[in-house]
Amino acid sequence: MMNYGSTACALEYAGRGAISEWVQLFLRNDGKNVVFADGLLLEPRYYAGPVQTDISLFGIEEGAPSYVKGADEIEYFFQVVEGMKRIWADWDFPPLIVNYCGGRFEINDGRHRNVALHQMGIKLAPDIFWTSSEEDRDYILEYIRRCS
Repeated sequence: MMNYGSTACALEYAGRGAISEWVQLFLRNDGKNVVFADGLLLEPRYYAGPVQTDISLFGIEEGAPSYVKGADEIEYFFQVVEGMKRIWADWDFPPLIVNYCGGRFEINDGRHRNVALHQMGIKLAPDIFWTSSEEDRDYILEYIRRCS
């Protein structure tokens, strides 16, 4: 099985104009997020990236994310975050996958990575943006142009 979970791999696919294909391959394999991958296929989407941006603009929930409920789940969430922090310097981590809709950013894949980055004080990270409307796509393209 190929390893899709790296920024280098995402950049390779983006260079071929196939970032939507990378998103699907990553989510269905290394990302282990098939439900999200299936949801992205329900209607046409626009993708951009990966591009290095200031992830502090996306916001972060203090403590465990609200979707993590039980004490065991919360403990496991932070074990994963701590593991990521230990290998960060030697890891070509995958970009965060971020939705932009109507003026709001939301990280859909990469919550552990986002928390790890936040805890390490790192604000710049590679992101792949996706939207469902041409208007939001145009905003993201302008946003990326300003970040470059």
